[in-house]
Amino acid sequence: MGGNFVNQQKENCMKNNIFKIIIFFLALVSLGACDDGCEDYLDQYESILYFKNNGEQHVTIYDTSNEASCEFTVIRAGYNSKKYSTVDVSVLDAVNIQIYNAENETDYKLLPDNCFKLETPTLAFEDTDNHKKVKAFFYIDKIKELDEANYILPLVLNNSSDDINIDKRQIFIVPDIVTPYLYFEKSGYQPYKAEEGGETSFDITIPISMPMENNWDFDCTLKINPELLTAYNETNHADFELLPDNCYTLAEKVSFVSGKSTSIATVKINIPDDLKFGKYMLPIELSECSMPTFDIKEGVNTYLAGIVYQKHIDITELKEIKLTESMISSNARTEDFESLDPRTQLVNIIDGDINTSFHSYWAFHGYPSDFSEFPYIQVELPHVYSGFKFSYITRTAANGSNNGNANPQELNIYTSENGIDFTLLKTLSDDLPLSEMGATYESELMVPMSGSFRYLRIESTHSKESTLNAIAIAELNLWVAE
Repeated sequence: MGGNFVNQQKENCMKNNIFKIIIFFLALVSLGACDDGCEDYLDQYESILYFKNNGEQHVTIYDTSNEASCEFTVIRAGYNSKKYSTVDVSVLDAVNIQIYNAENETDYKLLPDNCFKLETPTLAFEDTDNHKKVKAFFYIDKIKELDEANYILPLVLNNSSDDINIDKRQIFIVPDIVTPYLYFEKSGYQPYKAEEGGETSFDITIPISMPMENNWDFDCTLKINPELLTAYNETNHADFELLPDNCYTLAEKVSFVSGKSTSIATVKINIPDDLKFGKYMLPIELSECSMPTFDIKEGVNTYLAGIVYQKHIDITELKEIKLTESMISSNARTEDFESLDPRTQLVNIIDGDINTSFHSYWAFHGYPSDFSEFPYIQVELPHVYSGFKFSYITRTAANGSNNGNANPQELNIYTSENGIDFTLLKTLSDDLPLSEMGATYESELMVPMSGSFRYLRIESTHSKESTLNAIAIAELNLWVAE
């Protein structure tokens, strides 16, 4: 009889354990992917409540009407939480806020009663609920009347038949009142290129957005602001011209419709045949909004469409130009820092002999240790040209080296019309002879953004030997187009 009693106890115990396991897995399934820590309580508590996001929580409230609402989640977890229960959501009083401030070195101040309202002071969980929402209404005009202080709405969970997590029972809601605004999703300088005989008619689309849900129908206004062009040229030492009126069509009014937070402005570009080659800019400003409570956000309200109109150059138009010693220079000539070494002189790159080379100076061998520029080779041409290509040969073993450590790994190609203001045209890295000695690299046809150039600068950002801030080549050749 005793044995049967013991066996019955074991059987009941096993059934209880199986029941708990089933409940455990059912809870997991009902919660789905639980990323708020509820799994920490499934095997510790029968049922426990807590704010999903506790502590200080900033909520952005856009000033579009007098009233705005926000919701905050209360989680219910545990191995046996499938039952009816309630919990009170109350506002922490000023005395308890002072105590909290003293203990946590904060300076919270209670949001006045006329600035908010809770939808309900009590949350009721049905047996199928694993979370509930606390909804708070904020009265924007009243909040804006307050003095400058760290106002909060402190909510606390109380009075429940379920356990309440003592560490996650409070939430401090900080309402941040923000004026809604419009902005260009892409702003500032945006480059475009058109080529003679190519695609000279195209659309520029400019998305205009707001940072929140749109519940209104309204318009905004665009305008061409030449002052933006002047400021850009002065800041960037550029020489863009204003795109002539007959080259574009701009719809100045852009409409927003309720339910969509983005609208698209379209500029139709049509380059006429008689436009001279050069650099042009269409400086577009987002200037006005028909919604009186909306602002235009500074810093992202300008779109500078930089349009370079270039001559079409066929590769057959290129002619090799004979480089002379007076045409080439460098910021890192070895001969400027030590006695002349025939193996490293700059003139070697135009002597027609691949077994002689130029090796720029680098911060070893007693050279100045404060040299921090990228080494470059510069070519000054007799007059302006419209396009070019170049080639170079890496040094050979006959130059006194058995490695390609000074081979350039990346080249920045700059052009200039005056020899002072240089514009980066392209960065090259693909297909460069990274380690081969006596290897030839030939560039593609390049056309400067301005449509013309007189100075060419070939700058090495780093060599094969990562600590070697230098460049070594045996020969340099250049082809140009009028």
